Amino acid sequence: MIELLITCFPLLLRIAYLRWRGRPVTLYNVHRALFVWIVLFVALIFTVEYYHPDTPNALIPYRVVPIVTERGGTVTEVPVKAGQTVKVGDLLFTVDDSSEKAAVATAQTAVGEVNSQIDVIKAQIKAAAADLARTKAVLDTANLTLSEQQDLKDKNSPAYTLNRYENAKAAQEQAAANVNAANSKMEALQVQLDQVLPAELKSAEAALEQAKVNLAKTKVYSSVSGKIEQLTLNVGARAAQFSVNPAMVIVPDRDESDPIEIVAGFSQTNSAVLHVGMPAEVACENNINSGMANTVLAARIVRIQDVIATGQLGPTGVLMQPSDRRGPGDLVVHVRLEYPEQNALLVDGARCLVQAYTTHISGSLQGTFMGGIIQAWALEKALIMRMKVWIMLFAGTGLIGGD
Repeated sequence: MIELLITCFPLLLRIAYLRWRGRPVTLYNVHRALFVWIVLFVALIFTVEYYHPDTPNALIPYRVVPIVTERGGTVTEVPVKAGQTVKVGDLLFTVDDSSEKAAVATAQTAVGEVNSQIDVIKAQIKAAAADLARTKAVLDTANLTLSEQQDLKDKNSPAYTLNRYENAKAAQEQAAANVNAANSKMEALQVQLDQVLPAELKSAEAALEQAKVNLAKTKVYSSVSGKIEQLTLNVGARAAQFSVNPAMVIVPDRDESDPIEIVAGFSQTNSAVLHVGMPAEVACENNINSGMANTVLAARIVRIQDVIATGQLGPTGVLMQPSDRRGPGDLVVHVRLEYPEQNALLVDGARCLVQAYTTHISGSLQGTFMGGIIQAWALEKALIMRMKVWIMLFAGTGLIGGD
């Protein structure tokens, strides 16, 4: 390692001194120099790794949209294929809609029946209105006849007879009863027209709309723009209704709300030196090449997650026991490339190596000679990172244990 070569000068000086003095080089004669070498080596390793942390645990996350249908059934059409780019509103597949079409037809019939009942009630109201007018006219005549007979009775007229008076009174009472009955019938029909049938019509129309919605659900359209990366559906198969078994998966196009980022998992002990705005370098496996062109890319830390994933709780009904959590948990850091035009070099999901550099020492070391030395050691870490990239290339080609 480079650190071993840099820190071995005490041993080399001791050996040179012993040779100059003509003394034999033995372990006893160089043990102090060897001890100083080890101490310097450990101190340098600690300083470099602490102030310039790196991690191979980084990747480029991306979103996926699983496509399922809300209405199960047999697939009748799949007009798309894997790898195809789709836009919002494009038809993805359809399922058998025979039962849904029958439900729509039934609902339409029910709406028509209610409308027919409304027309019948309106006709009955017209007839009832005419009947009410006729009974009122009869009542008016009966009232006039009874009034005449009452006048003859009051005047003790020779033309008055008890039989005519009682007949007129009975006719008037019958006419009044007929008017009341006609009014009741008119009111009942009006209630049917104003309240009962409109409620039935609304219910029938709601059922029709629900049937149309169910029919529309037999056609599945894309809700996002992107590329179909997985398609496990074919005509005649049963469409899945659960997102755990999606019929297809769409990787949506990125926009300004979802910029491409590298998410890296650092050790929690690095939280003291990592900060937003810290410069870094990124090397992803997908763009490593023998010429090393556009392999190591300049980047910068844009966000550091405030929580550690291993401490999250969910409604499991089991009490938390820290010893059951595997691993200490990563300090999650979000990194973006310094030059956006290089984003095209990155592939979603790729594994990456991230190297962060401390270029501005703060605290008691700020402005000191030692602080400058620590900052300068970033060059050594940059060199080591490029060596790691070559190792990644050899491993990827199977030369050092790759498959």
